[in-house]
Amino acid sequence: MSTFTLVQLSDTHLSRSRPHFQFNFEVALDAVADIRPDLVVVTGDLALNGPDDADDIAFAARQLDRLAARWCAIPGNHDVGLVPFAAGVHQPVTAERLAAYRDVFEDDRFVARCGDWTLLGLDSQLLGSGLVEEEEQFDWLDDRLAETTGPVGLFTHYPLFLDHPDESAVSHTVVVPSARRRLIDRLTAHGGVRLVGAGHLHQERRLDIGGVQHQWAPSTAFVTTEMDLGGDAYTGFLVYRFDGDAVSVTRVEPRWMINHDIRNWGGSEPHGYYEIVTRPFPAVA
Repeated sequence: MSTFTLVQLSDTHLSRSRPHFQFNFEVALDAVADIRPDLVVVTGDLALNGPDDADDIAFAARQLDRLAARWCAIPGNHDVGLVPFAAGVHQPVTAERLAAYRDVFEDDRFVARCGDWTLLGLDSQLLGSGLVEEEEQFDWLDDRLAETTGPVGLFTHYPLFLDHPDESAVSHTVVVPSARRRLIDRLTAHGGVRLVGAGHLHQERRLDIGGVQHQWAPSTAFVTTEMDLGGDAYTGFLVYRFDGDAVSVTRVEPRWMINHDIRNWGGSEPHGYYEIVTRPFPAVA
């Protein structure tokens, strides 16, 4: 029976030109170095405005290279765009945006084997997108699950659901229901999936459903108190300790990390985030 330690960072929102959240990332770097994990998984929204600013993606990659551990990352909506549906979106995921991300990070999914576990990272922005790359990712997942016999941990940016796998609401908070069902059917058929870790909602929450631990991670960058989603909102990250097929999770709130709250960015449509991240910075008188 083997043990290992994993750190999950999420929603770092990094940018060279608009470094609103760089200080918190510097604090996270120091905290991760003290922990000395075997692996760091970064669950999306690596960049501040990746869909429309290629330098944000490049800068985020350079910052992750500063981590004092091996790392794997998957994109979020602020890296490759939002999953489109009938209501339309401000920055839809496209093949072009996905290609730009892959030019820097090489891939938008990963497989890592640690101890007795196989850890898989999926691009949740493809789930329900209708892009050719969505089917390619499902094929890739089928192949990885087929070759895996031990416990499996899955990491995505979007949580699969808020409260229950059968909920029917379509929103930009979780994976759309049709794609969720396709994914959960595969996980259930495999039988070895024990953990699903996600980010996106900037809250920590744990749900245990059907023998699977669904774990949301907080953001290192900011919190938002606009919505009550049943989790704890703080800036920080999670530490997972794996022992055989068991896993425990500890929250880390570094002493110097600032709890930025961007609730006042949400007062416009589309969300004020999209306006703030395109404004010139720093301001010049």
